Amino acid sequence: MHKLSGNPNKIIVSRDTVNRFRQSWPCCKLRDRSYWFEFDQSGNLVDTDVPEQDDGPEAVALSNDAKLFWESTK
Repeated sequence: MHKLSGNPNKIIVSRDTVNRFRQSWPCCKLRDRSYWFEFDQSGNLVDTDVPEQDDGPEAVALSNDAKLFWESTK
C-alpha cells in the first residue's frame, strides 16, 4: 500500500497486495487489480474505486486495512 502522490488521504492498494488478500477470502469478489480508498481528515471513508459488483465484506475489510495503513503514516 502507498499514499497517492499529491493526496495523502488516498491509499492505493496494489494489485499484488489485493491478490494476496484475495487468497485469504474464500469466494472473494475482488478482482485481479489495484483499488484505492480515500479518507477525510477524521478517517472516514469518503470515496473509493471499488465497483458495485466487487462490493461486499471483503471490500470492507480491505478498506479497513487501507485505513490502518493511512493512520500509521499520518
